Order: sequence, then C-alpha cells, then structure tokens
Amino acid sequence: MPSLFSLIMMAGAITTPVAADIYNTNLPSGFFPGAQSGIGSWYRASTSQDSTNGQSWCGYKYYNSDPVFAPSLKAMGGATWGSNPDAWRQQTRKYCGLEAKVTDPTTGKSQLMYIGDSFDDAWVRTPASIDIMIDAYSNIHGNPNGDKNNVIKGVQWELTGRVNTKFAAPGASWPVKSDGSSGGDGSGSGSSPGGLVRMACVVTKLAIGDAKDGLVALALFARSPLTVSVGIAKLEKVVWGLHNRLDSICEFTYNGTGFEFDRLEEIRTS
Repeated sequence: MPSLFSLIMMAGAITTPVAADIYNTNLPSGFFPGAQSGIGSWYRASTSQDSTNGQSWCGYKYYNSDPVFAPSLKAMGGATWGSNPDAWRQQTRKYCGLEAKVTDPTTGKSQLMYIGDSFDDAWVRTPASIDIMIDAYSNIHGNPNGDKNNVIKGVQWELTGRVNTKFAAPGASWPVKSDGSSGGDGSGSGSSPGGLVRMACVVTKLAIGDAKDGLVALALFARSPLTVSVGIAKLEKVVWGLHNRLDSICEFTYNGTGFEFDRLEEIRTS
C-alpha cells in the first residue's frame, strides 16, 4: 500500500529539511479533529514496490529513518505538483510538518510523528487510515519484514497542535499560537536553532543585496578603469563569499523549475 509519490515531480524540485523548530500552532479547521482511528500500513522512502524514490509529496527528500506518516491526499486538498503546482504549494505548506501522536493499540507503544507525505487514496481503506514510514512503524509495531499484509488494525492517532519545521514544506510560514509556548521537545522558541537559522538567512541576503548595489555604484562613479576593476573584484569576493554560504543557512523558494535562492537568482541574472 504505497504512499503517494508524484512521479512527475522532478528531482530538481526537491530540497532537504533543515534545522528543526517545534512549536504550538493553530491547526487547519476541520482537519482530522480529535482522536482518529484507521488502518496503519507501512512504506519505505525509496523503492519501486512502494512507488517512492526518496522524494516526498511535501517537496523534500526523506528517508526510512524519518518519523513521518502520510494521511489521505484527498483530505489535504488532492493537489500534486503535476496536477496543479499552485494548489500543491498551498496545500503542502498548510499540512506538512504537523505533529501527531501515533499509537499501536496492540503493543501499546506510541511515537510522535509528522505529516511528511500524502497517502494515495486508491489505498486508503478508511478516511483516517495512514501510511507510516518503515522505521517509525517498526518502533511501535515491530518489523513487518516486507509483509504488506502486516498492518496496524485500529491505529490511533491525534494531532497535537504542534508543527515541526524540519518536516514542513519549503516556504511554509506557520502561525504561532498567541501563548507563544513551544513544542514537546523544548526546541521551539524564537531563540531556537531554527529561528536563528532563519534570522541568519535574512541578514545574509540583505548583505548580499548591499554588496551588489555597491558594485553598481562603484562602476558608475569610479574615476579610472583600474579603480573600477580593483574595487569590483573586492566586492565580488564579498558577494560570492556570502553566496557560497547560502546553501547551509537559507530556506528554498520554489520558482517553477526547481528550488532556488531568490536573492542568488537576482545576482546571477543581473
């Protein structure tokens, strides 16, 4: 019972989750409110048998070890990158990363998991059935050893009201609850690593913009070709030194052909 992997989603349109930031948020209205129960199946991140190749519906690479699960695609709006890119972006940003406590009623074991994919409705037997990434499934139920008939009957799950930005879709901006309290592992706050990463990204982009403007100004007002060439060379070193650090500190934005850094793209094309 595979989770939904859109075969027409290009590899170039995929990024990787970055620093985690877990905090309380307002859940989408009417989206699986309260305790849920259904069939809990399992899948692997990259295998043709499960119609996956390591790329999530949420727009990033994922792995067997990621604690993610997939609810019904239809329940999240039904869009894929191939069917409607704009709707897909809106829907993935709305649901991906939401946290749920998932419990196997037979073993009594529970684990916090995060929406990190969508479940192809051709395989959804009941509205609240979910597909669980293999390692998380094994943690609460035991290793299925490749048996697709090995499922969790009556799997119990409930959204906690928190979001984990590591598993949120690129470009998502979650509204934090007014109480400002953080999530269960204590990592969610304005001064958390995830918050600092985003702040560093903004500062870096602004610095690159200033350096780029400086190049233009110097070219216009320098008095000699030598001054221009030396000055521009120095500023270019600053610009590209900053640019080379973007990969590790900035989030991606989707531009229709892949995820690019928006400020970097301006520099390349100007």
